[in-house]
Order: sequence, then structure tokens, then C-alpha cells
Amino acid sequence: MQTFSDMQRDITYKSVVRYALWSLFYTLYISLSTIYLFLPPLLAVLFFLFHDALRKNDTAKLLFVTLDILILEAQKDFLAFTLIIYFLIQERFVLPKIAQSISAQNLRNFLYVSLSYIGYMLFSTLLSQIFLIQGISLDIYYIVHYIIIEFLIVSVML
Repeated sequence: MQTFSDMQRDITYKSVVRYALWSLFYTLYISLSTIYLFLPPLLAVLFFLFHDALRKNDTAKLLFVTLDILILEAQKDFLAFTLIIYFLIQERFVLPKIAQSISAQNLRNFLYVSLSYIGYMLFSTLLSQIFLIQGISLDIYYIVHYIIIEFLIVSVML
């Protein structure tokens, strides 16, 4: 009979467990960021994770990042699936043009982070005008604060 110490320690689904733990942490974090506005919602970090999952064809990561995006949309009262649509548009049309024209990695990352926030605000405003609904209301100072903090997070992450 095998004892606990003799059992194999390698888990087959390490990445799934890691993504699930990240998703649980993110759910708790986004709940706190709804209460404390100085905490950024990590929108750009989700975009980088979404981009990485698509680039590597990592289905489990894409599933958990999509779940996190839906949780963010529900917590922040965004229209459902607008972040996913915006990220896909940005992934397909904007990122290749930026990567083609700018060779400095830090500048590209700063543009990606800025576009995650400013572009989504414009995209959301466009959708609210099309569907005649109330748009999201964000303070520009918070947006600048979020962009700076998330650029630092993304710089450390990469």
C-alpha cells in the first residue's frame, strides 16, 4: 500500500489548477476594486492574458480569462460580451499594425495598455450611442492612474 509520501506528486492538470486559482483570486480582487476605486480593474492584464492564450492556442487559459472578463463586465456594469468583442477586434486589427510599425517593446506595451482603457471607453460610448443606452462613466484621473499602474504590472509580467 502506498503512503501519502510515496504517491506521485506530478499533477497532470497543473495549468488548469493554476488558471482556476488565478480566476478565484481575480474574482476576489475585482470585488474589492468595485469598493475601492483606487484599485485598477486589471483590464489590460486581462487583455495580455487573452492575447497570450490566443497566441499559444491555450484553451484552458482562454476559458478562464473569458470567465474573468465576464466577471469584470458583471461587476462594473458593462454590456455583456463587449470586452471580448473589443479584445477580438483589437487582436485582429490593431495589434498587428502596432507591432508592424513600432519596434520598442516597452512603447508597444504602453500603447496596448492605453488602448485597452481608452479604446474600450470609446468602443463602449459608440455602442451606447447605437443602442441608445447609458454609457459607462469613468473619471479621467482614475483612467490615467489605472494605465500607469497596469503598465508597471505588465512590464513586470513580461
